[in-house]
Amino acid sequence: MAPSWFKSFRNNGYDDSRLIVLLFNWGKMNTSRIVLGTALLALALVSCSSPQPQAAPNVSVAPAGSPSPTPTPTATRNENDRGQLIKKIGEAATLMTDPESDVPTMTFKVTSIKPITCDAPYATPPKGTALAVSLQVATTAKFSGPLSVNSQPGLISFGPHYWKGYAANGTRMNAIDSSIDHSCLADDTQLLPDYIGKGEKLNGLVILDVTTPAGEVAFDPDGSGGWVWKYPA
Repeated sequence: MAPSWFKSFRNNGYDDSRLIVLLFNWGKMNTSRIVLGTALLALALVSCSSPQPQAAPNVSVAPAGSPSPTPTPTATRNENDRGQLIKKIGEAATLMTDPESDVPTMTFKVTSIKPITCDAPYATPPKGTALAVSLQVATTAKFSGPLSVNSQPGLISFGPHYWKGYAANGTRMNAIDSSIDHSCLADDTQLLPDYIGKGEKLNGLVILDVTTPAGEVAFDPDGSGGWVWKYPA
């Protein structure tokens, strides 16, 4: 269909050839507009269509923290049913007497427990078996023992009175101290002194009079249970 301006131009004297050229150019321009409009309409429809799903965000899970190290269990006290600490020959035993520190103030160990033959000229025969307990003892300047002797406090004794004996079946011996303590050996300088104080180092023997050739002996200086060893060893 010809546009409205076509008749107006024709009535004003435009010849047909010129009008045909104008009409052709108008058609091309109109076609471009239609194409452009169609493209814009398509773009608008695309813009109004449902949004495309967005890519999921990249979510990473932080690695779990390293497991906490399992605390090393505290070593249990190696005690017998009597509450005595079980010790082996040559194993150190310690005593802490400083209330302001957990550092041992006395360290000692039994190095052997063996039957002994009394060799003193006028030795009293043992009631059972004479047993020599060999000890190494060291105390620090902070040591304070449970005994007070002649107004001197802070001492400790390894004398037979502070030892207990047990037969192999566990039966306690009534007593293991006797006169052989100081009358058994001709050379009594091998014996530990009766009392030990702070800052001392000693090596020596304690002589016990046990009723059985095999069993256990325990050192208990303050009635708390003490330490125990098997003999002979």
